[in-house]
Amino acid sequence: MNTLWIEQFVHIIAVVVWIGGLFFATVVLVPVLQAEIAQASTRIPLLHAILRRFFLWVGISGAVLLGSGYTMVPLFYGGFAALSAPVSIMVVLGTIMVMLALHVYFAPLKRLRRAVRDQDWKAGARALGQVRLFSSVNLLLSLVVILMGVWGVLGTPW
Repeated sequence: MNTLWIEQFVHIIAVVVWIGGLFFATVVLVPVLQAEIAQASTRIPLLHAILRRFFLWVGISGAVLLGSGYTMVPLFYGGFAALSAPVSIMVVLGTIMVMLALHVYFAPLKRLRRAVRDQDWKAGARALGQVRLFSSVNLLLSLVVILMGVWGVLGTPW
């Protein structure tokens, strides 16, 4: 088995963990919890606990993605100057996605943690709104990143 195959496999597993979790949390879990649990004092701490665990996996996935991606470029693809346009776009947008996730972790999620500690449900709801906004942006960016990855590997569909 060659090293590039292993690197790509690990890279794709990290994408599936992060983006699959992001899709589930953003599109399924949060809207259902908001509809089904009216009490902010119950819903917001629950979402905080879920997001803490989720962001552990986002952090692991982001580190794996950056590590594997930035390792593959010079070792297997001839460096950044040799990358095709779609793969270059994938690298740039993927890096932006990791930076957005870091922002969420160190800003809105930190505010959410403080709001739960202080039982300030309005501040908690605002922080959750920010988490959801940035997560939605990352989810949209992930569609472009995945498209660029497929385009870069398989070529255009036309």
